[in-house]
Amino acid sequence: MAAFHKPRHRAILILAFAAVGISIVAWTVCKNPAINFLPGDRRGEWIVFPTAVDARGHGLSGVDATFRQEFVLNDQPAKARLSVRAMQRAEIKLNRSPVAFRSPRNWKENTTLDVSNQLHAGSNDIEVRVFNKTGPPALWLTLNADQSTLRSDGTWEASIAGSVWHQAALASAAKIPCCGNPVAGGTGTFDALEKNWQFWLILVVIGCVVTAAWDTLIKKSPAQRVEVILVIAFAGLWLLLFCNNTRLLPFHTGFDSLAHLKYIDYIQTHRALPLPTEGWEMYQPPLYYLIGAGTLSACKLSIDDPASVIVLRLLGLFFGVSQFVLVFLSLRLLLPSRNAPFGLLLAAFLPMHLYLAHYVTNELLAAALATLSLYLCLRLLKSQAPSASQFCWIGLALGAAMLAKATALLLLPTVVAAIAGRLISIRALIANSLRNLCLLLVVCFAVCGWYYMWIWAKFGTPLVGNWDVITGFRWWQDPGYHTLADYLYFGRSLTHPFFSSFARFADGIYSTLWGDGLCGGLASLTLPWNQNAMAAGYLWSLIPTALVVAGSAIALVRFIRKPSSELFLLIGFSAVIAFALVFITLKVPNYSLAKAFYGLSILTPLCFFGATGWEAVTHRHARFRIVLGVIILVWAMNSFAAYWIIPSEQQHLYAARTLARAGKIDLASVEAMRAVEANPAAAAARGFRALTLSELGHDEEAIKEAERAIELSPADSAAHLQLAISVKRNDAERTIAEASRAIELGPQNSQAYEFLMNCLLKLRRYNEAAQVGREWLAVSPYELAPHSALASALFETGDVASAAQHLGYVMMLRPDLEQPEAQLHQLLLSIARNPDGLQQLRDIVDNAPDSPRMLDQLAWLLATYPDSNARDGAEAVRLASRACELTDRRVPAFLATLAAAYAEARDFPRAVAAGEEALSEARLQGDTGGIKLSENILASVRANVPYRYEPEQ
Repeated sequence: MAAFHKPRHRAILILAFAAVGISIVAWTVCKNPAINFLPGDRRGEWIVFPTAVDARGHGLSGVDATFRQEFVLNDQPAKARLSVRAMQRAEIKLNRSPVAFRSPRNWKENTTLDVSNQLHAGSNDIEVRVFNKTGPPALWLTLNADQSTLRSDGTWEASIAGSVWHQAALASAAKIPCCGNPVAGGTGTFDALEKNWQFWLILVVIGCVVTAAWDTLIKKSPAQRVEVILVIAFAGLWLLLFCNNTRLLPFHTGFDSLAHLKYIDYIQTHRALPLPTEGWEMYQPPLYYLIGAGTLSACKLSIDDPASVIVLRLLGLFFGVSQFVLVFLSLRLLLPSRNAPFGLLLAAFLPMHLYLAHYVTNELLAAALATLSLYLCLRLLKSQAPSASQFCWIGLALGAAMLAKATALLLLPTVVAAIAGRLISIRALIANSLRNLCLLLVVCFAVCGWYYMWIWAKFGTPLVGNWDVITGFRWWQDPGYHTLADYLYFGRSLTHPFFSSFARFADGIYSTLWGDGLCGGLASLTLPWNQNAMAAGYLWSLIPTALVVAGSAIALVRFIRKPSSELFLLIGFSAVIAFALVFITLKVPNYSLAKAFYGLSILTPLCFFGATGWEAVTHRHARFRIVLGVIILVWAMNSFAAYWIIPSEQQHLYAARTLARAGKIDLASVEAMRAVEANPAAAAARGFRALTLSELGHDEEAIKEAERAIELSPADSAAHLQLAISVKRNDAERTIAEASRAIELGPQNSQAYEFLMNCLLKLRRYNEAAQVGREWLAVSPYELAPHSALASALFETGDVASAAQHLGYVMMLRPDLEQPEAQLHQLLLSIARNPDGLQQLRDIVDNAPDSPRMLDQLAWLLATYPDSNARDGAEAVRLASRACELTDRRVPAFLATLAAAYAEARDFPRAVAAGEEALSEARLQGDTGGIKLSENILASVRANVPYRYEPEQ
């Protein structure tokens, strides 16, 4: 070990650890089929259907996409090798003939087939249908036929769930919302600079004055007194911000705020803790919710009382101020007195710190307790003779942090390792050291262990998230997968920061660190903050970002040259949090997980790195120090101004939309009117005002407002939709024309498609509706409404096979609905009675989605229908087997259908086995209907007689 006493060897060791860690992660994500990471391969590109970016979640369902390509061969190939990978299952056709292909258990494995006998000289076509229930279907393919090569790329065509055909998109391309999308556009950073440059000139002047006053103050006053003044001043500014914003933001808001409030309400109502299965955010540890419920109960309030907004926001204020005070106290232990104020400034005016204080969230409490743990640990590391009480206090703080949020678990090993290193360096007695470390762990476990043991006993694991299947929340969110490019590139957040996490991981982190880039958890760009200041703040933030990056590099170099427990603690915890953020987004590839505030607990290291960078670049450069100080002050003032709500069009429109979502249309209309009064030239305000007026039945006023909105912004898709809604009761043709115009201007305006579709169905223009429905599916293939509406339109046009297909999608997306299943049942029966019924049923089977209930219905009909002209035993077995596979063989009715299918195929031994399995599963579940059905089928198949079922007329 003596070899590692040299800096060069320590650097090699750190690089080796990093390389091993990266290699393990890379191997895991490239091989583990449970992780939706698309491993690169230069021979071809992963391609997907170019659906619209959607900020909402999607239920787990096997929505499929079909990819096709035509190619020409000069001669009949002697040898043709087809290599395929599909996320997660594929069906392949060459020249419209199925290819004998079975998807491997691990979809990331490359499957190679010889398909030379299915190709011919001249024009050929290939079609691959890909199914995926945890994300968008994706395909990688190469075909080498003699000297010709075909590869998956952007020239392929794709259709998703029966939509119109589009050019396929490269999976590695950045996902950018387009016109009509609720999260498209927003204020750009350079546009904001251009609009508000006078404001920043004023800030520069103020910054110069404050810098001069600061230099005077630190020369004439004791450092300790200056620090106290600074802390009190920053806390006072936070209090002013709280008072102002509570008045203009008088309702609960934030990321999943309703789910957090339900957690608090559950504790108040039941006086017990919920299980993770009982609510969206109820997997979170309970400390914040216990404090919130206790505080509200002490004030005799519930979450529905308006005053509860003030109470919960006061908690956020307290946690936030405590956080930056603790950061400052930590920095005083680490830095010279002249540099610690810079870290305090960074902590107090960090945008993510400011906006989170307004939200209902456990993030601030967890971060404050983690910061307290770091502060106590740093004090211990500075002590020459640590006492047992210091270990107890650290254990208490760590336990409380872990009881506030599970991510605090990442701090525990870093703290223990840092303390152990310190004890070794001061040559503390081994027995005392072990006793004290055990004391720390015992106290920590006593505080939080009971909760994690309770969860472990209930679910078999101490850590549960709402993305875990065991919670019952079966969902995924865009993009649904990641590629290497998502972690290598960065830049969109510097030009279009809002919702830039759709583009790349680093953009998501940057946009939520230096601003509210995900707009408060709403799938909308309407927010109460000062958008110009916030957008321009992303450019100003390049300066503190550069200081933090420089400071972290300097700290790492210092650690390599002269290791210390303090630097190990700060660098190690930062590295662990960064690694965790990357890994969780790989494991759960949702855009909403690329949030910087999940790492708010590393605020102390962040500010330390920033202050270190500040010292490095300004040391012995007095003039540059003044210039850079002015810039940092401008950044801080701009950050504060960005979250200081003022009565404006934005604020009133945000309030109006919030009230409308709560069903308070009359109050929303009043706020919309105030937005119009604040800025008569705002098309968005007038358009939303038109919507509220239309909802209230004031059509004439609504039409005038909508027409004025279009005058102000002729190319605004939303304005044309608002006019269409306003005239719907008076002029059907104009309604359709305006809705069509809204789609033309905003191809990703899903609301416009829905409105137009409903109008066309109401007017019985079914052929037009069918075309619009297919176009709508290209925008929102994972939503119920387009499939349901399209099924109705197709049925009326006589395309019963396609209508059945989309009823199957409806059943797959919402398995709890009974009506679609009944409709499909009657539709299939009517087809079976036709002379060519079997062929029509086979056409439906060819396009059937991975809906277990639809597959079961088809299999049941093909296996048990009395007329032999509508039966097909082999197809029934295939369909029933797939339905059982999709449901893990846990549905007795599906197993019973499989038994009937085997019997129709004259495979009675398997029929008996499947029937007995169905009966056993039905008895286990107490399913009386399943028991009776299984017994009836078993009685028939044991006698080697296929089961027949006479459907009701």
